[in-house]
Amino acid sequence: PLIKKHILNDLFKGSMHTIATRCITSGLYFSFIDHYDSRNKVDIALISALVCSITNPLQLIKFHSWYHNTTSSTTIKMIYQSFGIRGFAIGAIPLIGRDFIFNYIYLSHKKKDDHFNNLLTISGALVISSPLNLIKNKKYATNETLISIIKNFKFKQLGTGMMICRSCLSFYGSQLIYDHFKQII
Repeated sequence: PLIKKHILNDLFKGSMHTIATRCITSGLYFSFIDHYDSRNKVDIALISALVCSITNPLQLIKFHSWYHNTTSSTTIKMIYQSFGIRGFAIGAIPLIGRDFIFNYIYLSHKKKDDHFNNLLTISGALVISSPLNLIKNKKYATNETLISIIKNFKFKQLGTGMMICRSCLSFYGSQLIYDHFKQII
């Protein structure tokens, strides 16, 4: 065959976790935004905590499956055997912090049908919250204490260029899809 199967598999490795995480976060997140005061810090914190409690284990499994080049089921067993059920909460604190900061900025500045403003807002929120994303990934990789990770934090490790662009387009695309389906239903 023209393309070897393992090359095709490697190309899409981790995609199902990403798709599941995006569907869950988009479905929960945007529906909560519609029903709660999007400028109330308590509501934003609750939305962030709820969505993160569901998606953190998926992101952790995706990270370790990629990092250790293992299947999801092997990764789940490895995390459970090493840390028990609490292992699936590794990285949750920086994830909740990241999402709270992002959500607060986005929800405070987004404007209905002002696409350029909303893309700029998403980009700014991603840049501002990206140090917590790096801390989350380091927590996933090493499970060091947060104090140790923060103490050794280096801003030059932030991959803000393509990561911001990809995340911005992904988030905004999810918002547009949700808004479109909301009008149909």
